[in-house]
This record gives sequence, C-alpha cells and structure tokens, in this order.
Amino acid sequence: MLESKISRVELYAVADRNAETLPWADDQEPLLYTNNVVRLVTEDGLEGVGATISYTENDFDKCIVEAMRTIAPGMIGKNALMTEELHSWLMNRCSWGGLVAKSPFDIAAWDIKGKKAGMPLYQMLGGARSKMLSYSSTPMFDTVEEYFPFIDGCIEHGFKAIKLHCYCVYEKDVKLVKAIQERYKNSGIAFMLDTAMYYNQKQALKMAKLLEEFEWAWYEAPVSDYDYKSYQRLVRETGVQISSHGNCLLTLPEVAHALANDMWSDVRQDATVCGGITPLNKCFALAEAHGKPLEIQSWGYTVTQAANLHVALAHHNSTYFEQAYPYENFEYGAKNVIRTDRDGFVHAPEASGLGVEMDWDAVKAASILSYVFE
Repeated sequence: MLESKISRVELYAVADRNAETLPWADDQEPLLYTNNVVRLVTEDGLEGVGATISYTENDFDKCIVEAMRTIAPGMIGKNALMTEELHSWLMNRCSWGGLVAKSPFDIAAWDIKGKKAGMPLYQMLGGARSKMLSYSSTPMFDTVEEYFPFIDGCIEHGFKAIKLHCYCVYEKDVKLVKAIQERYKNSGIAFMLDTAMYYNQKQALKMAKLLEEFEWAWYEAPVSDYDYKSYQRLVRETGVQISSHGNCLLTLPEVAHALANDMWSDVRQDATVCGGITPLNKCFALAEAHGKPLEIQSWGYTVTQAANLHVALAHHNSTYFEQAYPYENFEYGAKNVIRTDRDGFVHAPEASGLGVEMDWDAVKAASILSYVFE
C-alpha cells in the first residue's frame, strides 16, 4: 500500500490588515476576513495545504483555528493518501467548530494525494474540463450609482456574469435591481442576486417574480435555508433559478432531503464549509442524479478557491465559478493566483494537487494565531 504519513501539522489564522473592509448587508459593520490555513507535511517530503475563510465584524476571527487545534494532534501518523478513511475519522471528531474546522484537513490531504500522483486534482477527480465561466461576486456599495463603475470594470475585465451583494432591505434592493436592469439589459451579462437570507416569504416571492421577469440567472439565499416551505413555494411558483445560502444544509443527507422535496433549483455547496473535497465530490454526483446543477460557492482566498475549482472542473454540472472581486483582497499569502481571463473563463492551476504555491513567510508574518504539532 502506498503511504504518505503526516508528520507535522501547522495551523494559521491569517489576517490581511490591508484588505478592504466592506459589509454584505445594510445593517452590518464592515467585515474582516481571516484565512484559516492548515499545512500538512509528510514523512516522504510532501506538503499539503487547505483553508477556510471566516468573516466577522469588529475583529478578526480566531475560533476556527482554535477548533482546529483540538483536531490536529490526531492527524499525526495518518496516511494522507487514504482520503476516504481520513474523512470518516474527521467526521467523528468532537469539535464545536463543526464541518468548517474539519474541511481544511480534508483539502490538504487531497493536495498531498494529487502531488503523490503527479496530477492536478481536477484530472484525478474526473477531468470534465480545464476551464469554466466565472462570475464577479460584488461587494455592497452605499449607493446604487456606485455599482455602475464597478460593474463596468467587471465587464471590461472580461466577466460575462455578475452577482450582486445588495442591501438586504427589500425596498432598497428593488430599486437597485431595476436600475441595474435598465442600464445593462442589452449588455449580454448574466446577473444574479444574493439577499443573504434576510427576506420573509412575501418579500422573497415578489423579488423572485421580478428577477424572473428580467430573466436573471439565479436568486440566491432569499430566505433562511431552514425555511423549507418558503423554498418549496419559490421553486413551485417562479421560474427563476432558486439557490440556497450554501452555508447551512451541508451534509449529504441534508442535501438529498432538499432535492427530494424540491426545495432548490440547484445545489449551492463549498468544499471549505461542507467537510472538504471528499463530500463535495459526492455532492456533485448527488446533484447530477437529481438533474440539478451544483453552483459552486468559492468566495475566499486562493487556496479555498482552488479547492472548489478543481472539484467543479471534474464535473459537467456546474455553470459558473465564483470570483471575489477585486481579487487583491483575497490573494494574500499565495504566490500564484486564480483570475478570470479576458474571455470570462477561469482556468485550473496545472501543477499537481491544488497547484497553489504558498508564501509561508508571508503567512507567518500576518498570523494572529498559530499552532504547530509534530
């Protein structure tokens, strides 16, 4: 049996203090982003990296790395190539950090596995394609007029699709959507709207009908992910694609229940919050079995984006890749980055594994909390 035993685990909560701080809703404080990074080193000289982003108000987050700290010692001596076995072990750990604290370990193990095989992960996982269309995921701006130059810049850069993070106040959002529609209705750009679960059923239904009229690509997080009846009604009574928040119903049984009960038009999932690459790869197959796309969530730093991109490229049933834009806010600590080209496509890193080279000196310099286990 091939082995690549883990001999060292490093954990870092990385805070880029030069990144912009912007809210995602009208009632939020500006958000601070923490890149929670796992570095695995093996006895045979390989290295794997995984990460998950956390975003908080008022101060940078330390709770994810603290939760990882209780898991990390048990990783020593594990064979990183046995990803299914390792994932089962991770799922049985007692941790109040939940799936988010476990996901980076799974991702880092897959990075090692790809490097051991000498293959990019998207090829190892199936290799459906080497590029896909992406969309710009916007910040929230104070005024409607501030969206226009930002969107113009996205189009000039090459994006063919744009998702709006809005005020999450129904009356203000209607004005924003109508203004965007009026200005860009003949541009050929696909638009999406994310209301971050702020609406009630009545507001969500009215907005869905408006987006259906305007033929927008999808409507994301209209109500709480746990408001099953509202999601069923939205899917039943409107023609716009209805997408969940993607951070709540994460396990395969939960996704299967939602699909079997017609709660979503697609599946919204993220390797860095659902438990890693192992369950995300299965979730793609589950969505395909139900005839649904899986629209990948990948807001975050380069490592988190790479994990999601590789899995999406291994399958056919994903239309767009999410790019946080402007890029610079989410590239700290990575020597090579993932960016959309002038034709609106994003390409997989071609090096083995995740294909991301980290600047560990930069990571350590910006860490607000770190641990090492050997």
